[in-house]
Amino acid sequence: MYGLDDKRQEILGFIDGITNEQSQVKPDEESWSMLEVLEHLYLMEQLVIYQIGKALKEGDDQQVSEKPIHRTPDRSRKVAAPEAVQPKGEFKSLEDARSGLAKSREATMFLIHNKDEETLKNRAFPHPAFGDMNLVQWVEFIGWHELRHLDQMKEVKESIS
Repeated sequence: MYGLDDKRQEILGFIDGITNEQSQVKPDEESWSMLEVLEHLYLMEQLVIYQIGKALKEGDDQQVSEKPIHRTPDRSRKVAAPEAVQPKGEFKSLEDARSGLAKSREATMFLIHNKDEETLKNRAFPHPAFGDMNLVQWVEFIGWHELRHLDQMKEVKESIS
């Protein structure tokens, strides 16, 4: 649904190929470790589902244009992560990351389960780079955002090997 499963499987397949030790290595002082990237994905999905829930309960119907969210994986354009979704060291192992990601995905699927698409298309909230996005696009964005950071984790793995 919304392409989330396939994109998440790519993340999980990648982390199956790294060790806990590798996951914690930072390529440099300014960069995140792979484990920190995974925590960022978890925090981001939690924030998105919180905002979706709020928009469903309190939001007004509005029409917004479709945004080019399929460009999210393009890492040539850097975007600073908001403070709320910066890793704080909550995950100590890849098992913690797998568990956290499973919980956030379960919450996402629970929230959007049985919601009619019309409602999801007619509620919106702003994205820092794309502007106002409807809830359908926000759900799809979660997967595109994960692919962006999968590339980042591949870069980190390459730099520490």
